[in-house]
Amino acid sequence: MKAYELMIKTNHHIIRGGELTDAHKATIARQLCENRATNGRMRTFDAYAYPRFYIPPYNNGKKLQTIIPMSPKTNIVADNAYEFEILRLLHLFRPDDEVAHMIEVTLDRLKNTCFGYQSCHYADCFDAGMMVLRFLSFAVPDDWTWIKKQLDMYNDHFDDNRRHNGVQKYYWPILSDMPFDIARPEIMRQKEHIIDHLNRSYLIKTGNEDVALCAMRNALACLPEYAYIKDRKPYVCDKTGRLRFDINT
Repeated sequence: MKAYELMIKTNHHIIRGGELTDAHKATIARQLCENRATNGRMRTFDAYAYPRFYIPPYNNGKKLQTIIPMSPKTNIVADNAYEFEILRLLHLFRPDDEVAHMIEVTLDRLKNTCFGYQSCHYADCFDAGMMVLRFLSFAVPDDWTWIKKQLDMYNDHFDDNRRHNGVQKYYWPILSDMPFDIARPEIMRQKEHIIDHLNRSYLIKTGNEDVALCAMRNALACLPEYAYIKDRKPYVCDKTGRLRFDINT
């Protein structure tokens, strides 16, 4: 299985609440490491803005989707999301010196970018900044200053322009992975919005519509008063054939 397919499949499994054995984690980490060399081409016109370790493979000119299905408009978003998500899985499954080195180099790289360190919110930099926020949540969970800066960028500028609906969907797994002391006020800010969306029904088109619902569930379940929904699964309504989630106690 190619790195991209493996990364997407693994993330969806985790977001849905699936478990992985140590053997599975080791296999995934090994396959991701073996796939580090790709047929992608490093973008040299801005060495800081693009990945160094995991370069997306050529995809017939199409940009790779993110874990919460969103088709990025630019390579700066698609390429970074690809590398960040693979490094995150390696950090979870094989936190050795090699992985720590890749993460440290990537952090240094991001400190030289406008979207990763200077709160740039224009055009694709806003979306790229969201990818950075998810990366920071596992790479430097104690760097509250950096994480807070990216959070403020999101909260201050999300409504500036019409955003791809996938941008907000990508925010849900960020909140559930973030240190709770930082995430709690953000989840409270989004609580009514999340509840509203969990109470809706959804057409089933790709078979992965449940991933976004599970990501919302995971974020809301971080709050003690909603911990009871942590293990609940989306289901298909017998009457309508649409996807639903039961949030009621």
